[in-house]
Amino acid sequence: MTRSAKKIKKVKKLIERRGALRAERVVAIRHRLHQSVLKRTEESWSLSSTHNMSLTGLLFSSEIPYAVGDILEVSVTLSVIVDIFQGFGEVTRVDEKSGRCYEIAVRFVQLKTPTRNAASHM
Repeated sequence: MTRSAKKIKKVKKLIERRGALRAERVVAIRHRLHQSVLKRTEESWSLSSTHNMSLTGLLFSSEIPYAVGDILEVSVTLSVIVDIFQGFGEVTRVDEKSGRCYEIAVRFVQLKTPTRNAASHM
């Protein structure tokens, strides 16, 4: 099998597992706990940045150790003009990186109606 055929096979496997390809993008994100599997309450928004994103979810850094299964309210905005995503996502993975830093993987579960978009500002 050629190198390019192996690469194509690897990409297809990732798409099958995740449902979409992820792009490494660093974008500002706001997140807060909406529903907790541990019955915690956390109503304030936290700011962070993404590591990567896809049509089905994203990976971001957080100082909050969310639990797998938690539902987060998420807002990803590109500048003040375009909302990339506003809605809810389920935490699918939590990796502690160092001290109080965690990588949080989220699968989108519900899209909120966008409040602003690029077309309305042109």
